[in-house]
Amino acid sequence: MIPFLRHRGQTSGRRRRRTDGRRLVLLGGFYLGLLAVMAVLIVTFIRPRDIRVPAARAAVAGVTVLTVESRGQRTRFDMRALEALPQRTYRVTTPWYLRPVTFRGPLLRDVLAAAGASGTHIEAVAVNDYTADIPFEDVEAYDVIIALRMDGKPMSPRDKGPLFVVYPYDRLPPEMLPRSFDWSVWQLDGLRVKGP
Repeated sequence: MIPFLRHRGQTSGRRRRRTDGRRLVLLGGFYLGLLAVMAVLIVTFIRPRDIRVPAARAAVAGVTVLTVESRGQRTRFDMRALEALPQRTYRVTTPWYLRPVTFRGPLLRDVLAAAGASGTHIEAVAVNDYTADIPFEDVEAYDVIIALRMDGKPMSPRDKGPLFVVYPYDRLPPEMLPRSFDWSVWQLDGLRVKGP
């Protein structure tokens, strides 16, 4: 009788271990399924286009959004100073948007004049240190603007803002168009004017 009880106890222990293992597998499967459902709900209801990158930093008076360097001098502009300059508006076709877009901002030459900057070329610098060399004669020959607004709204960093060098693309000679796209620096935060 004792061996029989001992044998029965061992069998029930094995069954218990097997049952515990099955429970763990089922519980793990349940949690994985729950995570999958949550991921689907997040993707369905929270779309990237609904997430806005705040542009509040640029809107605060006194916060420098553009620095112009020329002949050892630095001039800093906040958004209010750029908005105080005469503004131009262009509705243009670009390779970055599927439809024509309206940009508004001061002429680049007016910004440089306000900083007392002159030279032969302008190194436009973006937040990520991307640079483009804009010939100074372009600033005189074409009405290049530093766009502060797109379709009437301030531009967030996600929308290439808060500052974007914009040429009047639809009015440029065809041979000038590809170069103007290369020189259109978005997320602009610096202008280094070089040359005599």
